[in-house]
Amino acid sequence: MSDPTPAPPKAGRRAWPPPSWYATRRRRRILACAGAGSTGMLWIGAIVCFYLAPSLTAMWITFALVGAFVVLYVVFFSALVGADRGMVGFLERSPDERQARERQKIQADAHRGTLWVLVAVFVLVMSSVGRDSNTVLIPTAAIAVFLVALILTHLIMPSLVAAWRMPDPLPDDED
Repeated sequence: MSDPTPAPPKAGRRAWPPPSWYATRRRRRILACAGAGSTGMLWIGAIVCFYLAPSLTAMWITFALVGAFVVLYVVFFSALVGADRGMVGFLERSPDERQARERQKIQADAHRGTLWVLVAVFVLVMSSVGRDSNTVLIPTAAIAVFLVALILTHLIMPSLVAAWRMPDPLPDDED
């Protein structure tokens, strides 16, 4: 089976993102935290919509957060794809048994992480409801932003887990 590392760039072109961003375990973990932080901007947008919508303030703050998220997401997610060396993007029939097992572990941990995000959101929503009220009024904008944040969190979580868990490559033997 061929090595899943990306092909080197053509002569005269630099690789983006630079491989130094994800060369060591420490840098991959920093990259995973930055990716999680950029995804957190969507969740902050959902919270802003929950408390301030419908208003122009909520709309502009959410647009600003989503715009910043898109820019950071493109940068960090492209680096995360390079960091996980194609582990998350493999087709089911491509990897060998060890890679398939590792991919399954990554997927399971990512689903567990998404579950904990959902539990935290549930606890936050329930704690923000007044004790004397039986009804929760949630603005439609907050629901829409929440669903987008949830879907994108679900999609990026395997790459975050893979970047966090991947060990440093073994050094080459120079005999």
